Amino acid sequence: MQKLAIVGGGISGLSLAYYLQNDFDITIFEKEKWGGKAYTKKVGKYLLEEGVNGFLSNSPKTLELCEAIGIKPVKANENAKKRFIFDNKLIFLPVKPFDFLKSDIMSFGAKMRILKEFFVTPKCEEESVAEFADRRFGKEFTKKMMIPMLAGIYASTPEKTSMNAAFPKLKKIECEYGSLFKGMMKLKRGGQPTGELHSFEYGMSEFIEKLKSKIKAAFINKEIKEIDELKEFDRVVIATPAFEAAKIVKKHKKLSELLSKIEYNPVAIVGFDYNEIEPVGFGILSIKEKSLGVLMDKYIFPNRNAIRVMVGGARYPDIKNLSEEEIIEIAKKDVEKMTGAKNSKFTWIKVHKNAIPNYSLGHQELVKEIMNEARKIGVILAGNAYNGVSFNDCIKNSYELCLEIKKNINR
Repeated sequence: MQKLAIVGGGISGLSLAYYLQNDFDITIFEKEKWGGKAYTKKVGKYLLEEGVNGFLSNSPKTLELCEAIGIKPVKANENAKKRFIFDNKLIFLPVKPFDFLKSDIMSFGAKMRILKEFFVTPKCEEESVAEFADRRFGKEFTKKMMIPMLAGIYASTPEKTSMNAAFPKLKKIECEYGSLFKGMMKLKRGGQPTGELHSFEYGMSEFIEKLKSKIKAAFINKEIKEIDELKEFDRVVIATPAFEAAKIVKKHKKLSELLSKIEYNPVAIVGFDYNEIEPVGFGILSIKEKSLGVLMDKYIFPNRNAIRVMVGGARYPDIKNLSEEEIIEIAKKDVEKMTGAKNSKFTWIKVHKNAIPNYSLGHQELVKEIMNEARKIGVILAGNAYNGVSFNDCIKNSYELCLEIKKNINR
């Protein structure tokens, strides 16, 4: 049986190992903690996610994997459907079209501008999310909807993000049907993401621990600094962040330089516990504050009793240069501004100086170049730096990569 090395024990590396465990003799290397940013920190009575707090149930591969390893996801309660944005005041985010028309989330003129989307000429070449949203829906829509959405998903801004790379399905609908509204009607889809939010009873680490227990592999806590350390293996998968992969393949200058071009946004996660805090719901996304949003974990999942504040991102990258105390003070002030809550009885912080890859303009072409160059040196790349940042994306992409590797197993 061929020997396979997987460098990186995050969700991408572990799920790939699970799918390939009967085809290879696998060794997984991880320099820090298993699960990567899918990690639940227990502090006294508090459970705090260092990264993702759940996944949508619209990805069959994630649900299939949960069933296969014997873990049952927990669905978020009804509070998860209540979402808010903050634009100098708290605004409820309407879900249904009629509620949207009645709400004060946008001006009457902006709502009428959105209806013109039916008649906007499609544009199939690459553009930023800001260019796409301005063109199809108007600038007020970009401000009120896309700025908070990009902050919540990518910790980025519409100007810095490629529409084609970040939302390829929407771009495809525009090109195929000429309009998003026309496409959604023909496909019988609404504008809201499909699926319901799920997590696990005691956090995302519960999934990681269960998955790891079902993998036949050697698990080694060790940092791989150089590709030549893996000469004994028949195949090598690097499932680390792109900047770490660049260091590992540094002897291959062109590939290393290409990998280094993928930017990462910094995010600090600050945990608080207030006696009373409103609104009760999934959380709040902001439009211009240094805190991108407030996640009300305590109101949506069992065994959670804190909230988390996301600070920084592409909107405020200077958090990389601030102390933990300074970041906590920013988060406190923004929570008070958005909710009125004061005097948290608990504080916790985790700073990710390179949290989430930014899918900038040119990202898809850059990824093609990276993959072509990696093939030349016989290295396989995996992870959220390339084709999707979500928990679901990582599992789906690992499954598809597994099929590709199996197809070429004897080559």
